[in-house]
Amino acid sequence: MRPETWIAIYAAIVATSALLLNFRNWLEARPRLHLSLMSDGMTIGGDPQFEEQNLIVLTVTNRGREATMITNMVLFKMDTWWRRWRKRPSQTYVIPNPQLKGYPVNVPADLEPAKKWTGALRERLDILPDIHNGTYYTGVYASHRDKPYLKQIPERKEKPLLKDAKSL
Repeated sequence: MRPETWIAIYAAIVATSALLLNFRNWLEARPRLHLSLMSDGMTIGGDPQFEEQNLIVLTVTNRGREATMITNMVLFKMDTWWRRWRKRPSQTYVIPNPQLKGYPVNVPADLEPAKKWTGALRERLDILPDIHNGTYYTGVYASHRDKPYLKQIPERKEKPLLKDAKSL
């Protein structure tokens, strides 16, 4: 082959690599929210009047390079996989005050890159007696996207009780 052919092949490879790198950077530049969930949360320490039990605590981390705004926290009940796939809940709840006791209002909130937002959902046995049955999802709506970011509330597993501390 002639040298011009090799140069053209090399230039095509370099140009394609540059295009793929720019596409990857474009994808990573947007806000990317990661959700983590504590299904049996509680607060301890500080002032006893602010201690709480039976909390579902949602932490949202912005792993992208652009800021976004958390507009509200939601709770969805999705009975079947079909409802989950279509994102059509059978019941929908909005959590207007997802902050912990003693903390300022946190919705709406600007979420800068590499920052965290924490929201709390209190268990209400009078409204949701079976929130830990695996059909409920909690999440947030953000300003950069029309669909919610969701995380499933896992089923509650029974914890084994310690019979005698001396036998350990």
